[in-house]
Amino acid sequence: MMWTKGKRINRHDYNVFHVVTTEFQYHDNRAAFYQIEAPNWVNVIAIYNQHVIMIKQYRIGSEAYSLELPGGIIETQHIDVAGVKELEEETGYTGEATLIGDMNPNPALFTNQLYTLFVAHAVQANKMAPELFEDIEVIHVPIEEIHKKIAHGEITNALTIASFMQLNARYPHFFNGCNHK
Repeated sequence: MMWTKGKRINRHDYNVFHVVTTEFQYHDNRAAFYQIEAPNWVNVIAIYNQHVIMIKQYRIGSEAYSLELPGGIIETQHIDVAGVKELEEETGYTGEATLIGDMNPNPALFTNQLYTLFVAHAVQANKMAPELFEDIEVIHVPIEEIHKKIAHGEITNALTIASFMQLNARYPHFFNGCNHK
């Protein structure tokens, strides 16, 4: 490789993320680049009665409601514990989670990972317990309608779409009406 490991120059804390200035060397050239250190994230694809449990949530960045998968920041707990906790808080459902993949949401700037969990047989456990400022409505989307909702712009959250792609890669027949075994 022609790149050398980066040398941290500066770091600014913005609560949920940090902006880091890092100097890199490529061949004989040096330059400062910016990285956004954000926490790792988890999305949960949970199935209940042949429906994907999704949420419609108000998002500050877009200033609009977004149809997306339940999920959230992984704090200190293990990935599956964090995912099931988010699923339960945001939807009232729970279940046994399986890690089906991880990805770099935007490796050009961000240092974090997104993990996708799959809950094949979700069960209603409790009432929702959203955090302050989480304006959430639970939506049950029939499995066979997921592709149509993506194609028609009803599901636009890129990380939700990427998690569905991981599910499709892991279980290619899942969206064709076949049950996961």
